[in-house]
Amino acid sequence: MNTISDPRSAPLAATAAGGHTLLLSDPDQPSYELMCATLKRLGYTVTREESGVDAIGHFSPDKYDLVITDLHLPDMGGLEVLRKIKRLSADTPVVVLACDSEVNDVVQALRLGASDYLLKPLTDEGVIEHAVTRIAEARELAAQNRDYRHQLEERNRELHEHIELLQRDHEAGRQLQQHLLPRTPYHYPAGIEAAFRLLPSLYLSGDFVDYGLFGERFIAFYLVDVSGHGVSSALVTALIKHSIMHLLRERSLFSQLDTIDQDITSVLEMINRELIAAGLDKHASMFVGVVDSRARQLHYAVAGQVPMPALVTSDGARWLSGKGRPLGLFQRGEWEVRHCCLPASWRLVACSDGVLELLAGDLLQKEESLLQMIDRTRGDLDSLCAALKVDTADSFPDDITILTLRQDNP
Repeated sequence: MNTISDPRSAPLAATAAGGHTLLLSDPDQPSYELMCATLKRLGYTVTREESGVDAIGHFSPDKYDLVITDLHLPDMGGLEVLRKIKRLSADTPVVVLACDSEVNDVVQALRLGASDYLLKPLTDEGVIEHAVTRIAEARELAAQNRDYRHQLEERNRELHEHIELLQRDHEAGRQLQQHLLPRTPYHYPAGIEAAFRLLPSLYLSGDFVDYGLFGERFIAFYLVDVSGHGVSSALVTALIKHSIMHLLRERSLFSQLDTIDQDITSVLEMINRELIAAGLDKHASMFVGVVDSRARQLHYAVAGQVPMPALVTSDGARWLSGKGRPLGLFQRGEWEVRHCCLPASWRLVACSDGVLELLAGDLLQKEESLLQMIDRTRGDLDSLCAALKVDTADSFPDDITILTLRQDNP
């Protein structure tokens, strides 16, 4: 093996300093000297081999960045050198040196993977510099692309792991939220049944329902719809559930007829304070009520509820009246507790606003369509869900919740 310092050495050259290497073959002395001078000026160290066989025997991809071979060598053709180099290292660029009369061989070399070709005799340094610099820049760009691809693959792998972890967390949160919900349907004394259908638009829901028996005659319930979707809204529903349970431990709510209205207002005021104090930029609509099974009377209040709850009797379905601001936006919500006498048989239906997204038209048209569905289905939960097609839809633009209470005349 001979270095560039020995210009009399035989035709094939190799190795470099400063991270640049080159393998050169050119039996034509004038072209070789011009080639060496140009490469040296570009920062390359050039080493020649005596023959194609020796060059291939000493070649390794970690040693040489570039191969330059003449198409005519003493012991083998340049195309054969090209084939063997590419077999050893497909990414190593190869430049072939050819005469004007060797066009067919040049075309064949390019088909075999040569990066470029130079025509002899070489008389212009600029031609050599342009070819070598272009190949070096392409190699650098390819290396950058490989690094970028590797980084991208690593980021994708990390992202995939994060997504799997997030999905597991969401599934755990969903299971927890489902655990916090009451049983459905649930049967209370006096033949009253409470049931619900809750279908989140994402893993977790910003809607929540709960109900329970207090004493022997009062069945309290609520439906809350927190603004937004996903984890943050679901956490607010857990906060509301926790706050109500804490208030129930502190005070004997929904146990005395003369304090029922005050108890309903206390729940709304407490949740409103909690949402404002939390500073979560969340608000909620809510329908909260108490059925007095002995007196056959409904006590209820609404806080920004859309659509309004509907009562179904033998006369048909109608919206309940009421007004009140959403929770978490105003210090004073101006909520009012209203009362409604209940017949021997009745159905109460409350829906979150996501149900309206399943219907066509403007808000008034959607509410009218929903009331007609409630009337046709007589407030039956399964029938209403079938009419709205909530059980067969793949996804929803918003959380869907339907809460029903019913009592049938025995």
